[in-house]
Amino acid sequence: MAVTTEEILAAARELAGRAMTDGEEKILSVLCAGGLGAWRGRLREGVTEEDCGDALTVACAWGALAAMETAWEHGAGRVVSFSAGDLSVRETEGQTAEESAKALRRQAGRLMAPYARDEGFAFWEVEG
Repeated sequence: MAVTTEEILAAARELAGRAMTDGEEKILSVLCAGGLGAWRGRLREGVTEEDCGDALTVACAWGALAAMETAWEHGAGRVVSFSAGDLSVRETEGQTAEESAKALRRQAGRLMAPYARDEGFAFWEVEG
């Protein structure tokens, strides 16, 4: 059975770990559909979506969330610390949204590696 955008969107919602606005859900849906199209185009010859199992769904969800992660950070003007008098609140320092997005894309690539064509390296003919 072919993977649907709705399945990917449901997985992305679960993995997001936070509630989203209707606008964010619409954008996430578009990103899920785009990710599905991109991964379908990279499948090795003879490999079907069914061969990938849930890996295709998760890889598409991770890719969509990677794009959203960057948008959330840049669009929201994320506050890292806040102080008022003796009160100080600081978000834990960890990965930036860009680093987190790269990690999600890498994980998606590793998950789909057995099924996708390797498009990361090529030899070019060079005259000697």
